[in-house]
Amino acid sequence: MESRVSRSLIVSGCALCLASGCLVSEAGAGDTYSWRYYRPSNTGIQGDDNGALWISPTGDPYIGGYDPIFEEGGFARFVQADDRWENFSNVDYPVIGHPDDTGRIRITEIVEGPEGLLWMATMKGAMTFDPAVGAASIQRLGPSNSELQDSYVYDITVAPDGTVWISNDGAVRYSPDNDTWTRWEEGGRFLSIQPKPAGGYLVWGGDYPALSSPTFVYDSDTDSWTIIDPNGQPGDIWGFPGQDCVDDMGNMWAAREVSPGQWPSLYYRTPDGSGVSPPEPYASFAYDPWAFRAFGDRRALLVDGNGVTWWFDGSTWHDFGQWREGAYTSCVDMDEAGNVWVCGVGGAAKRDAVTGAWQRYRITNTSQISGWNWDLAFDDVTGDLYAGGNAAAGVGGMCRFDGVRWHGWNPLTYGLGEEWPFDNDDCHVIAYRPSNGRIVVSPYTSYYGIHEYDGAGFVPMSVDDGAEDMCEDSQGRLWVLGEYLNLRYFDGTSWTQIPDFCCWGQAILPDPDLPGTVWAVAGSQLVRTDGTTTLSWFEGDFGTLGQFRGVAPAGGGIAWVGTRNGLIRLDSSNGTYEVFHSGNSSIPADWVFPRVVTPDGRVWMSFSESDVSANHGLCWFDGQDVGVFYAPADGGPQWGGLPHAAIDEIEMRTIAGGYELWMSCLSRGIAVLTVQNEPASVSESSEATHPGQLRFEPNPFRGATRVTFDLASEERVRVVFYDAAGRLVRTLLDEVLPAGPHSKEWDGRDDAGRTLPTGVYYSRTERGDASSEGRVLLVR
Repeated sequence: MESRVSRSLIVSGCALCLASGCLVSEAGAGDTYSWRYYRPSNTGIQGDDNGALWISPTGDPYIGGYDPIFEEGGFARFVQADDRWENFSNVDYPVIGHPDDTGRIRITEIVEGPEGLLWMATMKGAMTFDPAVGAASIQRLGPSNSELQDSYVYDITVAPDGTVWISNDGAVRYSPDNDTWTRWEEGGRFLSIQPKPAGGYLVWGGDYPALSSPTFVYDSDTDSWTIIDPNGQPGDIWGFPGQDCVDDMGNMWAAREVSPGQWPSLYYRTPDGSGVSPPEPYASFAYDPWAFRAFGDRRALLVDGNGVTWWFDGSTWHDFGQWREGAYTSCVDMDEAGNVWVCGVGGAAKRDAVTGAWQRYRITNTSQISGWNWDLAFDDVTGDLYAGGNAAAGVGGMCRFDGVRWHGWNPLTYGLGEEWPFDNDDCHVIAYRPSNGRIVVSPYTSYYGIHEYDGAGFVPMSVDDGAEDMCEDSQGRLWVLGEYLNLRYFDGTSWTQIPDFCCWGQAILPDPDLPGTVWAVAGSQLVRTDGTTTLSWFEGDFGTLGQFRGVAPAGGGIAWVGTRNGLIRLDSSNGTYEVFHSGNSSIPADWVFPRVVTPDGRVWMSFSESDVSANHGLCWFDGQDVGVFYAPADGGPQWGGLPHAAIDEIEMRTIAGGYELWMSCLSRGIAVLTVQNEPASVSESSEATHPGQLRFEPNPFRGATRVTFDLASEERVRVVFYDAAGRLVRTLLDEVLPAGPHSKEWDGRDDAGRTLPTGVYYSRTERGDASSEGRVLLVR
């Protein structure tokens, strides 16, 4: 039976981009769509290339990081008390820079300027950020709004008069008092500002000691530069060991000539102009510093070319050990408690001042380990997401996301995760077992078998072939679909093979209401089975539609089946079916792969015209209407929309007023599409309909929203917020208030002060015997 319907194609574009998602209200009457993303470049430390470090007064570091493959990243704050990372990435905040513009997001220096503003150097211009305001304060600085050129900014430092000095193909000065910029050709790669005893200051500019380049000196009293060329005489300055070469007492550290033919040595120039030669950490050190920082009273930190950190206490150098082997350390600093932080290629590390132990932080133990995630699975009890991931050859495994933190199983967790005991670099299949609350994994399709994680380790369930897909049925049996001629289940004691199943396995899903029943699909065969009774269909049973491509059970014996030439709606109770394709419906292409049926009756599927078609993406179909999310031809938009058409898995999670689709988009990480089915928009739902109901401004919001309401008389008011799972996250107000208008700001944090993730949050206002609800969208 073939049914023909024709409905208008609804293309979901980006109507409004807000931080990590794009909201659109076009596909489906009253529907609201929003996107957010989880990639290595916007979770945890944000990449394995970390070029900048600044320690806040609380001791929490800000670290600049990026993923060079996709040119994504920015900076992140590690909130140590909460063991969480607060991310500011160009994935979520376009102002940081587009990945097509290589280098713009690569941060090479972070310093604190006047009024607590952070100044950040990048490989193309600079950026400012106010930690008290948050992401809304991020501003790019370049040719259009400053004297900065669109080129490498090597160093930023702040003078005693509050001016900000920037190394950018010369020296650039910004004066906050009158908002003016000044540029000079002089300056060099590094800039160090040394106060003069009688007032004013000197700006020292130069390069690494190994380059033996001129030294530039600016005098604030004369407003002029002097150029000093090294001539090989004792006392000549050869260069500077790093970006931060003036300590708190005004001593300027550099490398200078000792005698012709010898290595330059370390010295510091005091504010009165005299020179002091402290001991060196090791012979010929001058050509080896990769990171340097002077601070305190003649104190200094240095990291050499083998990753060893040295601390100078004013008289003696101390070996603080190796944070990791090799060169390419970018920054080093010490907090007020004496803990040392370093960062570079390979992440960051902290040396504990008490124990002397180093703790590494990388994408492997702080973040979404990879853009290649393969399978996904939710723990129905905790709500945690499990994902397979591959960071690099031999460095992969599995990770868990609890909504705030990422926990890893891989070879490089450095004590902040768990060992991935299998000799491979990813996890091919992950499934959740509701019967016992455990995660089951197939590390690789053909090898390593099936293993169940019991909270302490991976317990083998089968040492035979792995799986192409797995699921548990309503009777607690684990079903495994293998590569070829392999469909079986485990009943808690033994494995049972389903006979007469052929072809290469694709997908297996439980039927939503038939007891103990699953649907499995391979290239040329589709089955519905409960282990005793098996119904089979072959590709020839549906005419010339071609091989099968996925199945999505809908309940009531109905299943949506994909093929190379259309979508089948199969009624297994009587064997009848309908076919939908681009010729008789608005489905945009005939190669369809059904993934999931959602509570609103839609089947969601990936589509394409062929294996090499540029017309591909994600769409939904409810039997009449279609909604489409196209994947762009360039491999994925930077902000908003479907990032990649190659979708390996979709997991659905219901939320209040709708649901979320969590997608493994191969090479582009995890994308989450939130669908709100309620007819009113987020903004409309929060409008007051009677006195006492809350109003939010703005809504959606990033940093904070102002909650306002009116009271007709004095009464006790309690205002609380719940997350999408119904958990109380914040009690904003609970007190007696007088009649009249009232307002209070909510900063998007919970009662413990933790930053809440992107999502819809529901308010409840209680006034005596009356109550009212509202909702607001928080976007990170």
